[in-house]
Amino acid sequence: MSPLLGGREGTGFDAKHTASAHTTVGPPGGEGWRFSLKGSPRHYDDVLLIVEADGEATVYFGEALTYERGAGVALWRVRAQGFGWLPRLYDWWAEQERIEPIRFTFHLYIPPELKYAALDLRDHPPDAVARYIQDHAPQD
Repeated sequence: MSPLLGGREGTGFDAKHTASAHTTVGPPGGEGWRFSLKGSPRHYDDVLLIVEADGEATVYFGEALTYERGAGVALWRVRAQGFGWLPRLYDWWAEQERIEPIRFTFHLYIPPELKYAALDLRDHPPDAVARYIQDHAPQD
């Protein structure tokens, strides 16, 4: 876990976030836009914490490691009522690439098309990604 998120033992990191699969019921009322993110399995826990930190979004299903066309990826299925977490994800992402010599990206998938990515987040700023989700993702 990134030191930016307090990744030391005894810091109150909830044990449910350390499992290889994560399932929750979603925000109150089950309302929000539904979409998926796929990215590096190395950063599964950090991304989960960022998405769920402010209560605007929840990962209702996640897998720390799954395989897609022979590559290992992490999967976060998200239900979001707001997108305040998205700029924080980009800030964290920039910091990770600054401190580690590894570039990685996130891909956005909009149901029902889960085979091909709708967007590569690297190519779009957070506000454009939020607008795209609001315009194209199904709402519960």
